[in-house]
Formats: sequence, structure tokens, C-alpha cells
Amino acid sequence: MNKTKKVLWFAAPLAPMVLAIAAACGGANDNLPPPPPPPPAPPAAESSSAAPAPTASAPPPAASQAAPPPPPVQLTQGIASPDPAPPLPTVKIVAPAKDQVIAADKSADFAIKLDVKNWKTAQGDAHVHLILDDKPYKPIYDPKAPLKLSDLTGADTLAPGQHILVAFPSRANHESVKTKGAVAVTEFWIGKKGDKAQDVAKPLVVYSRPKGEYKGDMANHVLVDFQLVNDTLAADKDHVHITVSGPGIDGEKSADATSFGAPFYLDNLQDGSYDIKLDLLGADGKPLPGPWNSTKRTITIAH
Repeated sequence: MNKTKKVLWFAAPLAPMVLAIAAACGGANDNLPPPPPPPPAPPAAESSSAAPAPTASAPPPAASQAAPPPPPVQLTQGIASPDPAPPLPTVKIVAPAKDQVIAADKSADFAIKLDVKNWKTAQGDAHVHLILDDKPYKPIYDPKAPLKLSDLTGADTLAPGQHILVAFPSRANHESVKTKGAVAVTEFWIGKKGDKAQDVAKPLVVYSRPKGEYKGDMANHVLVDFQLVNDTLAADKDHVHITVSGPGIDGEKSADATSFGAPFYLDNLQDGSYDIKLDLLGADGKPLPGPWNSTKRTITIAH
């Protein structure tokens, strides 16, 4: 009897310990109520280094704060790329020949032939800009590859009368080469000879860049470039007037090219469409005659 009492006396204090061990080993009941909160911390001792009493938290910032305005659009003249090393590149238009008359029903399949010397072209690299009737240029990466007039006109047919073809070498970044002999100009006729809308023996500005759509990094620094034929630019004399309008520009932004060589650049353009216009003006500020001497293009920016 006494032995039994001693066993029970020792077993009773072990019950809470067994439960604690069971809980530590994963046997606790997930539905038990949460433990009581811890006792409050004792008050901090007053001292000059004591943390300030908590204050009401500041309200969160507004969901939409006004973004800083974008930087203004800039139109500035850059620095011309170095001229190619001698021998200098030259371009000639072999066909159509000067003043050649092409039958209207054969114009689409008429073969254009270029003679390009001292200018190594490659796909995605240096090339030739080929321009028909002041339209956007077609890049020619292989001057010896077959090329037809229809490749420049698309579905459009050439109207009877005068037409002008211009070709010049271009660097990989589309900046034109402006050395002697680099630009070739020829006029030809469809059907029969007639009145001239543009006299190719007189001053002529040839719009080259910008062109088309600019995406990503290409939209950050946009080239404005042109070729010049039969003219010399100078302050208070013939000059090329550049105007740009579009997002971020109040009215128009303009600049004057009073020397031929260094291109211009557009910076800080915003997403959207821009109009770029080139005018070849005389000393009196009036456009020189000819449809090529006042050209406007629309480009699209998508950063």
C-alpha cells in the first residue's frame, strides 16, 4: 500500500512536463487560444538621450504626385564626322542617263545603275541614300544588286514629265558624306520632255534625315541632315532654315544652317509625332525656287 502511494506521488508532477514536451515535438493542438500578451515594458529612464515619445504617424503621401516637367526639346548643331580618308568616295548615276526619255509603259521595270567607288557598303553599315523626286530615301547596301524604278515608287506609277534622281554615300548612322564628288544628281523624263519643275543646275537642298519611326535609344539623339547642290551657305546669304514642331514645343523650334557640313541634332523629344521642315532660303529670307527647296517630313517618337 505504501509503495503504491509513492508511485502516484511521483507521477502527478510529471503531467505538465509531458504536455510541454509533446507540444515541442509537434503534438500541440492548433486550435488552442493564443497566448496572453506580454507584460508592458517598464518606462524608459528620463535622460537627455531618451527617445522622444511616439507621435501620430504622418499620413501617407498622395497616390499621385506631380511629375517634374520633361526637359525642353533642343535643336542644336553638332560636329561633323571626319571626312573619309583619300581616295574620296564618289557616286555616279549611270542609268537613267541625263535627260533620258523613258517610255511610260516601261518605266516600272527600268533598271537603275549606280557606280560607287571608294565606299565600302554592307548591310546595316555604310550605304548609299537614293532619292527620287524628293521622297524619303531608299538605303542601298549593295549598289551592284538589281534595282528598278518600281523599287523606289512602290505601287505608284511615274507621271509623264520631269523626274530627278539623287544619290550620295551615307555612314552607318545615316550622316551623309559631303566631300567633293559624293553627290550625284540626274534628271530624266517619262513619256516626253516638257517643263521643268526643278532646275537641277541651280541651288538645290536634298532632305535626308530624320525619317520614319524612332524607338528606344534611337529616339534620344535624332540626326537632322541634308545634302546641298550648286550652292554655298553663309551668314546673311543663302542658308537652310530648319523648323520643328510637335510635343513639348510651343509653336516651332528653329535653327539656321549658315555653313554646310555639320549636321543638327534633336534631343529630349517626347513620344508622339514631329514635323521637320527644311527650306533653302536666300539672303532676303525667301525660299529659292523649286519643290526640293522646301521639304517637310513627319517622324514618330516612341521611347
